[in-house]
Amino acid sequence: MPELPDVELFKHVVARSALRKTIQRVLVSDKRILGKLAAQTLISRLQGAKLVAARRYGKHLLASIDRGGWLTLHFGMTGALNFVSKSGPEPPFTRVRLDFVDDGSLAYTNKRMIGHVGLTENIDDFIADEKLGPDALDPQFDLLAFRAAVLGSKRDIKSVLLDQQIIAGIGNIYSDEILFQARVNPSARVEMLTPKQIKQLFLTLREVLNTAIAHGAGSELFIERMPKGALLPERKKEVIAPAADPP
Repeated sequence: MPELPDVELFKHVVARSALRKTIQRVLVSDKRILGKLAAQTLISRLQGAKLVAARRYGKHLLASIDRGGWLTLHFGMTGALNFVSKSGPEPPFTRVRLDFVDDGSLAYTNKRMIGHVGLTENIDDFIADEKLGPDALDPQFDLLAFRAAVLGSKRDIKSVLLDQQIIAGIGNIYSDEILFQARVNPSARVEMLTPKQIKQLFLTLREVLNTAIAHGAGSELFIERMPKGALLPERKKEVIAPAADPP
């Protein structure tokens, strides 16, 4: 499942390969990924336009359109974003594709269709409509804000970290990594955590996410890039390890 570090990688794909290029054609191969947005509306807003900036908020990627407004991408369980050269094959499960004038395509893929491509006029309104809490790496989301956010819930700490209305960006895999490195039991009740544990959890959260981004490691992509001692590569080995032969 794409989480904050993955979406940061997708943001880099847009920044590196798609900004300020004229969109010649917009193809929507499965309009279900647009929800209530009409495919023709998306096409008319993007065709002939340029994406001029990319921003991540939690697990959402937003790209500013030179004509005004933003393209919004949420990746759900299996979504991804790829730049494809002009001669390259279209990735499997491409749902929306932006073809640039003489310079390849940006392909949004999503095998299980749990995700969304849309438009918004204003980022603040989008965040409010999605009921998102502060981004996990927002500089203004400091220790005091983190403490206030998590202590407002009387649940286990893992479910609190997963709640996008409390903190936006963390999913199942990186919540495990954060709790593992902070040495905090995932099932521990928030109200039972000590001030020292809360502080350590906040510092670890920042460190883990920033380390993943710096190393170009997502939740499932390039996990071998994580530093020695991380849970993520070992967790993946455990998942894909072959079953033992019967006695």
